Amino acid sequence: MAKKKTAHAYELELKRMVEARTGVACEIWLMPQVRATAANMVMIDRIQDELLESDSLTDLRTGSMGQQKIEVTPLLPHYDKAQRTLMMQLEALGLNYASTPSKIVEETKKGASTSDPLMNILKEAKEATT
Repeated sequence: MAKKKTAHAYELELKRMVEARTGVACEIWLMPQVRATAANMVMIDRIQDELLESDSLTDLRTGSMGQQKIEVTPLLPHYDKAQRTLMMQLEALGLNYASTPSKIVEETKKGASTSDPLMNILKEAKEATT
C-alpha cells in the first residue's frame, strides 16, 4: 500500500505549484490558505479511502415501517462538499482555470498599483517636488 501524503507534503506541493504558476516564491501571506488547502486534501484522501474500502456506495436499511430501503453512503455528501471546497481553495491560490491571470499577478502591496489614479497623482506630485 502506498504511503499516505501528509499535510506537510501537500503544503510543499502547493507551494511549488504556486511558484510555478506565478514565477516567484510563494508569498508568506498565502501560507494560511496553503495550510487550509493541504489539510482539506488530507481529509479528502481519508474520505476517499473509506469510500473505496466499502463494498458498495449504498446500504440496505430497514425503514420505520419495516420496509427495506436503499440509502447512499453518508460519506458521499461530505466528499462532495470537501471537493467543492478544494476547488475554491485552489482558485484562491490561483491554481486552476477559474483564476484569471490578472488576479494572480495583481500587485497588492501598498502603493504598488499603477492603475490607481490617486496614487499616480501623488507620485507625480512627489516627482515634481524633487
